[in-house]
Amino acid sequence: MKQVIASGILMSLLTTSAMAQLQPFTGFTRQDLKDDFTYAVDLLKRQHPNPYKFSDTVTFNRKMDSLLARLDKDPSLLSALRYSPVQLFNDVHLKLDYDEERVIDVFYGIHHFPLATATFKDKIIVNAKGTSIPFGAEILSINKMPAAKILSEIGYATYSDGFIRTGTDRTGNNLSLFISLVFPESTSYEVVYKEYGAKNPATIQLKAVDAKTGYHNRNLGELPFNTFLKRGYVTKEYLDSESTAILTVLTFMLQESDMYKELSNFFEEVKQRNIKNVIIDIRSNGGGNPNMSALLYSFVALKPFDNVFNYRTKNIDVHDPENLLNGYGTKMGEEEVKQNVNFLKQRFDYDSTAGFYYGNARLTEGSISNYPPDKNNFKGDVYVLISGGTVSAATYFAALVKNNQRGVLVGTETGSGEASTTAAWFSTYTLPKTKSRLTVPMSEIYFMKAKDDNGRGCLPHKELTFEAFQQYIRANKDPEIQYTLDLIRSAKR
Repeated sequence: MKQVIASGILMSLLTTSAMAQLQPFTGFTRQDLKDDFTYAVDLLKRQHPNPYKFSDTVTFNRKMDSLLARLDKDPSLLSALRYSPVQLFNDVHLKLDYDEERVIDVFYGIHHFPLATATFKDKIIVNAKGTSIPFGAEILSINKMPAAKILSEIGYATYSDGFIRTGTDRTGNNLSLFISLVFPESTSYEVVYKEYGAKNPATIQLKAVDAKTGYHNRNLGELPFNTFLKRGYVTKEYLDSESTAILTVLTFMLQESDMYKELSNFFEEVKQRNIKNVIIDIRSNGGGNPNMSALLYSFVALKPFDNVFNYRTKNIDVHDPENLLNGYGTKMGEEEVKQNVNFLKQRFDYDSTAGFYYGNARLTEGSISNYPPDKNNFKGDVYVLISGGTVSAATYFAALVKNNQRGVLVGTETGSGEASTTAAWFSTYTLPKTKSRLTVPMSEIYFMKAKDDNGRGCLPHKELTFEAFQQYIRANKDPEIQYTLDLIRSAKR
């Protein structure tokens, strides 16, 4: 799963101990940041598998000019980090990481928003108990900026495929950090909020905190409630009184033997307990191998199904090899570059009419196209929990469930496309001036014989209202899980 903020930034916050004055970056200037912005956009236009998939050149250039103009006008160099070029491409798999050593002093000095927060769609809520604002209260504005505007300001961290707007689901307990980056020099925060059940909003002034306290406070968040079910890549819970089992799958990057063992054990236990309902939680699954998605689906499939995905890209060349890194994070050698180019040339054939290179049979070696149900397949009712954190191969699993009408999707729109996304192989570049690292996917992947992509993810069959969400969290219940359990109970009546 792609990180929504540079790992170096997160590491700096782990070690910060005191509030300092806002410092300039070490080793680069605002102009360097702008130069690398321009360089990254130019590189992505050449290297990305389909750079104008969700835009045209006029619209793209207008948005790019707008971001650069905002960077110029921003009084804080720190805030200038927010104008990342990757958000222009509507690709959840693009990633830009800033070098830790060059930004660490700046983050030592930032003034931090003091409360843990979370989101529900376009709303910001307080995510901690025992604070000056009640848990679950809706934050309407901060420093006179409406909540929806604040969330739009952190688009550099929440962009998704196409026109999907659920990327805030991926912010987790870092949402308050992103809020801090909107107001990096604010020593206090005027917060307008509305408590659950209140008729009128209230206003409070909160004092900013240092980085150490801010990090500590963010990790006091109540949500998500089901952290126990995230202690491993695949975890299981059996609710015999509800005749329901919960399978939480955080990744599809496991080896087939390991994945099969986990799934087989779970569904054998479900059968032994005579459980009638299975909830599969992939809200925080960042994807992996789509064949592992098909493997999981085979355990709930009632008949053989198509496991078909195709690859395509606008180019198979490797551009700017002098800035290309290998898997060890060092400069890629000439022979390694040649091997990468040969790998792509052997697996893609050019279609001059369409203007794309399409993956050939070598890319589907080892895949099962007509996939049979597993011998331990589950025949009861299936519910799949999805969110903006459901990305890549995880979205493919949700699409298999939806398109085969095998279950109920609960939650919010997935963070990557239902028809296609970018995936497969990734190239990482060092940007010349800031030494930031830009990771670029090399191919699109289209699922289940799809020909077109409307830029939307898998949409849920059932979605919580904000009122229901607030009621569940006030009762200390995981909203989507409890909502699904309530659906199961109502179906029994």
